[in-house]
Amino acid sequence: MSSRLVISAIAPNQPGMANKITRLISDLGATILESRMTVMGNEFAVIMEVGGEWNALAKLEHQLPAKAQSLNLITMFKRTDESPTEERAAPYRVRIITLEDKGVTSEITEFFAEKKINIEEMNCHTYHAPHTGTLMGEIKMTVSISVDASLAKIKRDFEELCTKRNLDANIEPLQTA
Repeated sequence: MSSRLVISAIAPNQPGMANKITRLISDLGATILESRMTVMGNEFAVIMEVGGEWNALAKLEHQLPAKAQSLNLITMFKRTDESPTEERAAPYRVRIITLEDKGVTSEITEFFAEKKINIEEMNCHTYHAPHTGTLMGEIKMTVSISVDASLAKIKRDFEELCTKRNLDANIEPLQTA
């Protein structure tokens, strides 16, 4: 039976950092099941789920702190189980464009929390509008909505929130193919 471990790490950004981290994981006998890597400011950040036999993960847990320190990585890790598949939920993509954040991310996550809708993934970033230089924000998320929920009501409530906050937003079924 395969065990699982979630690892997060932050290090100064430099070319080859993704390779150093993935090599470290594979050299210690684990397999990367899923990962997200990005650069934020001058820092390289990664969160990944790795799997392997219990002894490979025990070795990884034991050796990771020293190896990470040699790469100037700050790490955290935690054992986990495979996530149960929600058979009665469907994935939806949510996309929101706003002027700056000013609490929008908090309001959107609160909206889904109040409706007991799980946020599976969320990405936020800011950018300057091409012609005006205005600071804009974009939020993209994947949510799981129960097939028993009233999708029409959820969409209507979401649209009402976005209209009130003057947000350009949509919620659509996730295209998986």
